[in-house]
Amino acid sequence: MRKLVFLFSVLLTSASFNLNAQNFKFGHINTEELFVSMPETDSMQNKLKAYAKDLEEIYVGMRNEYEKKVQDFSDNQSKWSEPVKESKQRDLLELQKRIGEFEQGFQPKYQQEQQKLFAPIREKAVSAINKVAKANNFTYIFDIAQGTVAYFNETQSTDILPLVKKELGIAK
Repeated sequence: MRKLVFLFSVLLTSASFNLNAQNFKFGHINTEELFVSMPETDSMQNKLKAYAKDLEEIYVGMRNEYEKKVQDFSDNQSKWSEPVKESKQRDLLELQKRIGEFEQGFQPKYQQEQQKLFAPIREKAVSAINKVAKANNFTYIFDIAQGTVAYFNETQSTDILPLVKKELGIAK
């Protein structure tokens, strides 16, 4: 029994020694700040603005067409036979339905385009972060922009943003 207690004590001591002997190196980065400093982000924003403008032009065109048809219906309904009026009303309802569907689809389409345009920027940043982390032997890198870190001591954690910017060729 004494041998078992002694063996357990030796194992416990050696395990705690191994844990203390490990050197963890922590780093942090604000990815929002990184993304803003990347020139690709400006290009993405310009493309996104152009995309939104295109969608808006389509929407305005549909609204103008609808208003024109409503005005035409209002001006000429007294001249039309009942079947023609019913046909024109169905056309107006169909156009109104298409406008409503377009309005509902606008935001998802915009977000989908934003994600598509942002994906290569995110991939490039993540690749640079990984490269810097490996080259500098970091154990963990925390993204402080995401708010997932409750606390970090800046004196014991290295801000790798300057290193990543240098890796991407955007260091100032």
